[in-house]
Amino acid sequence: MSLQAVFQERIPKTVYQCRIESDNETALVTARAVLLSLGFQQEELIAASVKGRAAIELFDEAGERLERIEGLFKRLKLAGIKVRRQKLLPKDWLTLWKQHWRPARLTHEIDVVPVWYRDKYKPRRGRDVILMDTLLSFGTGLHETTQLLAQFIEDSQGSFKSFFDIGTGTGILALVALKNGAQEAVGIDIGALSVAAARDNMKANNLFFQVRQADIGKYRPKKVYDFVAANLVTEDLIKHGPKIVGFVKKGGLLGVSGISLDNLARLRKAFASLPLKCLKVSKGKQWAALLYQAKM
Repeated sequence: MSLQAVFQERIPKTVYQCRIESDNETALVTARAVLLSLGFQQEELIAASVKGRAAIELFDEAGERLERIEGLFKRLKLAGIKVRRQKLLPKDWLTLWKQHWRPARLTHEIDVVPVWYRDKYKPRRGRDVILMDTLLSFGTGLHETTQLLAQFIEDSQGSFKSFFDIGTGTGILALVALKNGAQEAVGIDIGALSVAAARDNMKANNLFFQVRQADIGKYRPKKVYDFVAANLVTEDLIKHGPKIVGFVKKGGLLGVSGISLDNLARLRKAFASLPLKCLKVSKGKQWAALLYQAKM
């Protein structure tokens, strides 16, 4: 696989790493507590070992966030804590991502488990599992945009039979839909690598749907669907909004995500003129998602 092909699949061109390490286990427990109090999730705090020293590693596409963390720990001057931040090369990021990605909670009822981790994973009572193999941070289920939409789908269980996923990536939302009662699912993505990954993930989970390489701007479906999901950047959601709504059955559901909190008001204003009723707005730390119903 070439780096050029990887970039076409939304792999971040720049990823920053912040490593907090110590010989003192108590100091590291304190550091973890500080990070959790700042709003980090458990799955974001990657346990690592560096030359025999225990460490916590954080990764982010935006260097400013980790720069603030580095500055905070330097000001706190916790005994035995060493902090180092660096910019990673794409090839290093791809290797580290697979090394550190561990099972994580996707929704109230579903965990995402890397396929290479399945033998180590101990299923939790009452929870379902989706196996994933991906090079895309947006396709693992750890990204807020994915989690918010996945929860909309799970909460809508029983209210849809057909599902259409725009920007399907590795197919995770289509798999969630199939887990929650969809009898038919279709996913499209502009990237060939995403389509291939989605097909691999279908096989891993023994759940199958139609997936096609297609540009939403040129795609012409032959039917409408009970539930449509669109995890796209705000600009594309606004640009293609009327067309996206045209994929939804009257009375059907539309979940949109990929909207930064800064762009939420702009998206809502643009969608206000469409034949939709807003049912719910979910906000994460940096992103938002909205659930609409197409008017009858």
